[in-house]
Amino acid sequence: MATQRTYWISKGKSSAAALLVFFESVVAMFIIMKIANELNGDIGMIVSYSAGNAVGTYINLEKVPF
Repeated sequence: MATQRTYWISKGKSSAAALLVFFESVVAMFIIMKIANELNGDIGMIVSYSAGNAVGTYINLEKVPF
C-alpha cells in the first residue's frame, strides 16, 4: 500500500492517495491493537511482526526496478 501511495502522490492523485492513507492507517491500528491486546510479554510475537515487516520491505524493494 505504501508503494501505491507514493506512486499516486508522485502522479498528483491526491484524493486517491488520501483514501489509501486512510485504509493504511486503519489496517496499521488494527494490527497494533491486536498485538497490544495479545502481547502478554511474548517477545516472539514482537520479533515475528518485525521480521514480517522487514521481509516485506526487502521483497518490495527487490521487485521495484530503480
